[in-house]
Amino acid sequence: MVNTIYSKMVLTFLAVMFISITTSFFITYNMYEKRVVAEVEEELMVAGKGIIELSRVMEPESVENYIEKVSSIRYNIALYSEDGRAKFYGEANHENYATPDEVREVLAGGVHHITNKDPRFLKHASVGLPFEVKGKKYALFLKPVLIGKLGFVKKVLKTVLFNVLIIGSVLYLFVALYFARPIKKLTAFTSKVANGNFHEQVTVKRKDEIGELAVSFNRMNKELHSVEKMRREFISNVSHDLQSPLMSIKGFARALKDHSFPKEQQDQYLTIIESESERLGKLSANLLKLSALESKEHPVKQERYLLDQQIRQVFLSHQPQWLEKEIVIDLEAVEPVGLSADKDQLEQVWHNLLTNSIKYTDHGGEIKVSLKEEEDQIIVVFSDTGIGMPDEDVPYIFDRFFMVDRARESSKQGSGLGLSIVKKIIDVHHGTVDITSKANQGTTFTITLPKSMD
Repeated sequence: MVNTIYSKMVLTFLAVMFISITTSFFITYNMYEKRVVAEVEEELMVAGKGIIELSRVMEPESVENYIEKVSSIRYNIALYSEDGRAKFYGEANHENYATPDEVREVLAGGVHHITNKDPRFLKHASVGLPFEVKGKKYALFLKPVLIGKLGFVKKVLKTVLFNVLIIGSVLYLFVALYFARPIKKLTAFTSKVANGNFHEQVTVKRKDEIGELAVSFNRMNKELHSVEKMRREFISNVSHDLQSPLMSIKGFARALKDHSFPKEQQDQYLTIIESESERLGKLSANLLKLSALESKEHPVKQERYLLDQQIRQVFLSHQPQWLEKEIVIDLEAVEPVGLSADKDQLEQVWHNLLTNSIKYTDHGGEIKVSLKEEEDQIIVVFSDTGIGMPDEDVPYIFDRFFMVDRARESSKQGSGLGLSIVKKIIDVHHGTVDITSKANQGTTFTITLPKSMD
């Protein structure tokens, strides 16, 4: 219970309140103690002198009766005579007026001041003045009537402070509960997320830091749900793309083992097995390539080279494929441009784009590339007159294993990783790749790269 944030907030508040109130009380008391004592002493001195002067004028018959009348006005008084007798007037404690030494000092003509280091709300505060009537010497000690009320004031002050602590604590309990409740709710939802439940969203309608935390939590939950969905799709797609060629290889291998076929048919089966093996090899290589690109430790080896020459060389290496389909290649807009980048990675980009265009461009179509330099950027536009794709498929074209349904023909089947690799390579080079495509009209990739990654 003590380990909860709610209990910690409450205990912290109580500790802070107790320390602050106690400290404030003693600081305030010490700040005004000397001033109060000085003012009380001055007032008592003036009053005592006034009593003495008035007695000289009035010449009372009885000193005791005179002092008794004076004490009824405002002060508590103690009158000490030379013979050791003492008489007290008022309500003050008789033991707190003066010590025998202080009495002897005043009887000898001295003046007693308030010297107590710890007045304790002036309980011991008194002044003493020498007093002589008809040749008899007295020691006159005075205390203010206020002394009797200071204890009550102290109790009132303590009661007020105690009530402040209690009321503040009760109010803070509700405040702490107000703050702790959404955190408890977030904790409960965190446990659900840890158990794989990514569908629910936490509802905390607040605009403070806790509200921002709830929004961030919902965003994280949504991203985790997307990642989990992608993971499942990835496993499903990998299983499908691995299973299909493996079943084909297994089937033809078993057929060759169990039956005798003519040489021509055997060669046909072996060609299929070889093709499916190559397909598995490409899938494995692409998966490793994509995994390496997604790794934060994957290095980007920069070197300075001519991009236009690289693009022309890639087209030259695929010449048999585009000549076979009589595709028109237009590289006239490829200008001489140099840049600093990872040469091998960008070569993979042009290979993947060209292979994709050749695969989905009909016989006699056209593939066109333009390359130009604008300020500190390099722009490559790669377009073809192929079969294109529907508008609804364009946003997903860079997702792993995504393939447009129209392209799912046995002659045009791929792994669905080529464009994902393109996107990842461009990202690690701090560039952008955009696509525009229309069904039966063709596809255009626009790639923007910085001249240097530094």
